[in-house]
Amino acid sequence: MRAFTPACPLGLPARLALSAGCSALPFVLQLSPPAFYAIGALAWVCLARAAYKAAMTAHAFAWTPKIARMTAPFLPKYSFSEEGSFYTADGAPADVVAKRRAGMAMLTAQFDKLSAGKESAELNAAIKEGLSDIRFTDTNRVPFPFQAVVRAKLSVSTVVKSSEGPWLVDTSGNRALDVSGSYGVNVAGYDRYKAFAKHGLATVEALGPNVLGPLHPVIAPVIGALRAISGLEEVSFHMSGTEAVMCAVRLCRFNTKRPLIVVFSGAYHGWWDGVQPGPGSERPVADVLCLKDMAPASLALIKLRASEIAAVLVSPLQGLNPNASPPSDMVLMDSKMRKAEESVRLYTQWLHTLRDACTTANVPLIFDEVYTGFRMSTRGAQAFYGVQSDIVVYGKTLGGGMPVGVVCGRRELMRRFDADHPVRVAYVIGTFAAAPLTLGCMDAFLTWVQSADAAGAYAEAQRLTDDFITRGNKALVAEGFPLRLQNLTTVWTVLFTTPGRYHWLFQYYLRAEGVALSWVGTGRCLFSLDFKPADYDALLTRLLAAARRMRDDGWWHAGVTSQQIKARMGTEFAKQLLGLGDKVKAN
Repeated sequence: MRAFTPACPLGLPARLALSAGCSALPFVLQLSPPAFYAIGALAWVCLARAAYKAAMTAHAFAWTPKIARMTAPFLPKYSFSEEGSFYTADGAPADVVAKRRAGMAMLTAQFDKLSAGKESAELNAAIKEGLSDIRFTDTNRVPFPFQAVVRAKLSVSTVVKSSEGPWLVDTSGNRALDVSGSYGVNVAGYDRYKAFAKHGLATVEALGPNVLGPLHPVIAPVIGALRAISGLEEVSFHMSGTEAVMCAVRLCRFNTKRPLIVVFSGAYHGWWDGVQPGPGSERPVADVLCLKDMAPASLALIKLRASEIAAVLVSPLQGLNPNASPPSDMVLMDSKMRKAEESVRLYTQWLHTLRDACTTANVPLIFDEVYTGFRMSTRGAQAFYGVQSDIVVYGKTLGGGMPVGVVCGRRELMRRFDADHPVRVAYVIGTFAAAPLTLGCMDAFLTWVQSADAAGAYAEAQRLTDDFITRGNKALVAEGFPLRLQNLTTVWTVLFTTPGRYHWLFQYYLRAEGVALSWVGTGRCLFSLDFKPADYDALLTRLLAAARRMRDDGWWHAGVTSQQIKARMGTEFAKQLLGLGDKVKAN
């Protein structure tokens, strides 16, 4: 039979496939025209399906994290000097600049006084010299153009020696009201964790805190409590929340035999590069789909690509700020406002819809409750939102003061071996997993969190927090301050109602007034359950005092718009590229 090479475009995909080195080329070229056209039609169908999948993926994909990671290596560093643009980055007039200079001088003197003690100064110097973590948190506390001046002027003390309820006492004797929540660990209150630690040590004292391998009997009630709280069948112990998320993801991939993990824009799932599509990891993440939160397109894509998706990973904290990273002072430049009540209602609906979509598509749903577990309720975010996940990950406060990570999941998703292929295993293990002291402290926490005392403490904290937010916003409106408060249970944040380039400075005024914050500043604050009405009142007094100083020192210059800020930043980048920016020696 004569070889046939069709001229019709229908055969183009087949010809492309053949030209790529197909070993069946001689055979295919001997096919009859109908057979050749059939192959071409099939190839077109395959291309169309691939194009449709690519289009649907692009439509649901959250591009901001990926673009931010790709552009980060190319954005030039520049710094403002005091003589240059530090005080005029928003185009403020001379009289406002004079106020800012005077205000910064007073703030610097106050910070110097706070860390003036000999012991405090020596400790801070030693830590700054040798602890790399401090350099990172300092960098992320302030937008980079302002960092050089701030580092030189405002030294944030990092060393505390005792806690008294929600108050911290540093080595110079200064007291500060703590709303950092120890990065989410401090739910119950520091004094309760002291009691948990004593209970834990007493429980395992006869065995010792580091007898590893054999299991202490206390593990049985701990497993029982976790199964009851999570509503899931099996438990796995780890040393941190990040490690526990790594375990959950690996087990889902292993047991579903699928490669992809779905995460949602803005959500944080630990520092490991396996689920970090944005800046912070240099490794491209090809097996993670970062999708738009609360988007029908994302649901459609999960359905379309269900056979490839090992799990959908959700951070319930995103109910406070869907599709955005947790607010931080690094990014508080716009005036975008959200209503917490409406956001939570819509996010609850979204989680129920997502649960249904995952069930229909047979895709496991993972709740990353490292931060929200036992923060949002005594039974975590699952109970708060009324959604049952297939795997839930806990950490932080669950350890009762000790480092911990826990994975609870359905039995078929927790297997680490393949019954049909004995060499195929999911290697997940850790030296200090289920360490006796951690289990003892965890037992104390779980006993307390299931008690009537805990239920009452949670309810009272919610009432007091809601009241604080309401009173605070009324006072802020009454005095005309461009900021508002917003909360999700006992997690709360400061949002600004007008654009500005100096909102990040508010954290320093709060610190000067005796408020202890984490390195994300006012972006995410926490109340522990030991806050009394007097503590809420003390915080509101300090917050308003800080706002008055911020306003009086001229940092909230009226009239600047988001567009103007973006234009000025673009100009600054251009000047830097041309070598015309402020000349500042790097710290």
